[in-house]
Amino acid sequence: MKFLINTKIGLNRGKKRLWLEGVRLARCGFNVGANIAVDAAGDKLTIKRDANAEKIVSKRKKREEYLPIIEITGSKLDAYNVDENVRVLITPKGIIVSRTTSDTAKKEMLSQLVNRVKEGKPLRVCSLFHGGGVLDSAVHNGMSNAGIKSKIALAVECESAYLDASLNNNPHLFDENSVVIESKVQYVNSNGSDRYDIGVMGIPCTGASIAGKSKNKLSAAEQHAEAGTMFHYALNFALKAPIVLIENVVEYEKTLSFSVIRSVLEEQGYKVQTKVVNGNEFGAFENRNRLCAVAMLQEIADLFDIDEIVPDTNIQVPLLGELMDDVPEDSTRWKTFQYIIDKEVRDQMAGKGFGRTLLDENSKYCGVVGRLYHKCRSSEPYIKAKFDDVLTRLFTPNEHARIKTIPNRLINGVSDTIAHEILGQSVIFNAFVKAGEVIGEAISNFANSSFTSFKYAA
Repeated sequence: MKFLINTKIGLNRGKKRLWLEGVRLARCGFNVGANIAVDAAGDKLTIKRDANAEKIVSKRKKREEYLPIIEITGSKLDAYNVDENVRVLITPKGIIVSRTTSDTAKKEMLSQLVNRVKEGKPLRVCSLFHGGGVLDSAVHNGMSNAGIKSKIALAVECESAYLDASLNNNPHLFDENSVVIESKVQYVNSNGSDRYDIGVMGIPCTGASIAGKSKNKLSAAEQHAEAGTMFHYALNFALKAPIVLIENVVEYEKTLSFSVIRSVLEEQGYKVQTKVVNGNEFGAFENRNRLCAVAMLQEIADLFDIDEIVPDTNIQVPLLGELMDDVPEDSTRWKTFQYIIDKEVRDQMAGKGFGRTLLDENSKYCGVVGRLYHKCRSSEPYIKAKFDDVLTRLFTPNEHARIKTIPNRLINGVSDTIAHEILGQSVIFNAFVKAGEVIGEAISNFANSSFTSFKYAA
C-alpha cells in the first residue's frame, strides 16, 4: 500500500517542522518505536527504517489507540521554506519528501528568469490573443527601457491579417525560436512542458464591455458564445509563467471570469495587482480607460508596485489639429453621412437625447474608438470639415493610431478596415510602455538581488 500526502512545512517554536502521523505510517511499517534514518539530499528528504539509527517513531494517544508520529526539524529542512508545499510519499520501502509539482515548476521558472537576465538573454514571452502585436510591442519597449530584453516564444492569434501585420511590422519581437500559431486559443495544446518568463494576454472583452453585454443581451460576460470561456484557456497558459500581464475593459475586473483568474493564481502563489489606466493621463487624445492586471509569483511581487505605473509629469494631451493628416477637400473620405443625420433627428424627436460627436482641430479629447470604427456608426467620433458645414469624415488609420499614442508603423501595409480593427481593440500605447518599464525594473531588481543569486543560481 502507498499513501500520498500534500502538506506544508510548519513552524514550531521558531523552527521549521514537518509533522507526519496516523495509521498510514503503521500500514507501511513505520510503527511506534521503530528506528528510522533521515537523509537530506538537495530538496529531497528520505526516511527509512534502520535498526542502527538513533531516531525513533514516537507516539501520541488518541482515544484508546497509540498513533505513530514522525517529526522532522532542524537542518534536515534547510532546503524548504516555512509554509512551502511538500509532497510526502509513504511506502513500505520508505518515505520520500519532495517539493510539489507546482512548487518545483515555480522554482524552475524563477531560475530560468534569473539566469536569462544574468546571461543577457531575452526573456521568453507567451502572447495570447496577439492581435496586431500592439500590446506586445508596448510591453517590449517598456522592458527594454528598463534594460530587460525579450522575444516572443509563442504567439497565438486566430485572425491571419492581424498576425501578418505584426510579423511585418514587429520583426524585433520575434526570433528563430518563436512559434506563431494561427488558431483560436482553445485549440492550442497548453499541456506541454514549455514554460515562459512572461505571459501577455489581451483577453477578448466582447462579453464584458457595456456595449457587448447590451448588444448580445447578456447578464454575465461568461454567457458570450465565443469570448465567455476564454479566461479558462488563458489560465492554462498563465500558470506557465512567473509573470502575467492581462489587459481588458475596466468592467472585466467585476466579472466571474476575473474572479476565477485571481483566485486560481493566488492559490498557486501569485500576487495579483490591478490598476485602471486612462488615456488622457498618459498623453493620448482618446479618453479610454483600460484595466491593467499584473500577476507575479510572490517572490517577485514583493519588488513590484502597480501604482508606480504613472505618466510622466510633463506629459500633455495634444489638440486634435496636431494629430490630423492633411486630407484634401476633394477626398472621398469627406461624406454627408445622411443616414446618421436622419437618425439623429429621429432619436431627438423620440426623446432619446442622441447627438453626434463632431470634432475639429481645437478638440481636446474624444471618447473610445472601437474595433468596428470603419463601419461609420452613429455613435463614433467624426471630424468636421472646415470648408463645408455638412461634410464629415472618420479618422484616418494613421490618425486613429496617433490618438492612442500607437506608432504608425504598426499598421503599415494593411487596409483601412484591418487597421481600424487592430487599433480599435488595442491599448493606449504609452500606458503599457510604462507598465513594461515597471515590470522590467522589478525583474531586474529580483534577478540581481543577493537572495535570488544564492537561491536560484544554476
